[in-house]
Parts: sequence; structure tokens; C-alpha cells
Amino acid sequence: MRGLGDHLSVGERIAFYRKRRGYTQEVLAGLVGRNTDWLAKIETGRRKPPRIEMLAELSRILRVPLGDRA
Repeated sequence: MRGLGDHLSVGERIAFYRKRRGYTQEVLAGLVGRNTDWLAKIETGRRKPPRIEMLAELSRILRVPLGDRA
């Protein structure tokens, strides 16, 4: 989403788009075959961003371009 700013981390962008789509962490994590703890750590920066393959899957599910810079 343009105008949101470049200050958001990958995890913060995932959280933003997840909430925008109305998904809970549990739902989104389940859709990508992971657990809620994994997603929570990604979103809060306590875990490294996922690999490109997982980012592509998340972007597909969240219906945003993979290259979105928020």
C-alpha cells in the first residue's frame, strides 16, 4: 500500500495486510501450514523474515504483490 511508509518491517507488513483481510494469526498461519507462534514471531521481528517461497505464498493468500513496499 503506497503511502504507508518504508519504515515497516516485513513482519509488520504481513500483520498489516493480515488484519486488512480480516484474518487472525491462527487463520493465516494455518493457510500456510505453520503454527500461530511462528507467525507471531515473524510479525513482531523475533524471527527472521520467511524465505522468498513463503513470502510468495503469503502474498498470494493476502492478495498483495510480492514486491509491495507498503
